[in-house]
Amino acid sequence: MFRRIIPVFMVTLLLSVMLVACGDEAAPVPTYTGATSIPVADSIKTQMGSSLASVKNATVDAFKTSDTPDKVKAGFDSSFKGSNWTNQAITGMSADTTKQLETVGAFVVGYKKGNKSAAVIGFPGGPIAQAIGFPDVADGTVYIVISGNE
Repeated sequence: MFRRIIPVFMVTLLLSVMLVACGDEAAPVPTYTGATSIPVADSIKTQMGSSLASVKNATVDAFKTSDTPDKVKAGFDSSFKGSNWTNQAITGMSADTTKQLETVGAFVVGYKKGNKSAAVIGFPGGPIAQAIGFPDVADGTVYIVISGNE
């Protein structure tokens, strides 16, 4: 099962980077209360390197929290909307990809404000987080925030 998750996750990351094509440089990306910053896995940096080369002020940050993916997703949705960001659908993501991600408890959200866009990709800790490149996250949620400007 995890062999199928890793390619789905990487495709999702790359599709999310397409979201970063436009945005407002001054708009701070909302954060999730109680999360701890963790290093971005080298495998993720490698997969995303060329995709982010054309994005101004591109950032990729990883975090962990003891909260469930559903709670983290709801928290981000609330924070983005409360800061007047607009929900931005992730273009090119098929219903099958979305279903596979949801099956393992993962989520992807995208928002836009002015010239700035951000995508948050979250997944449960444990075997899935470890397979993706976060070996020290045994439970809770790991999420990656990708943001940048036009």
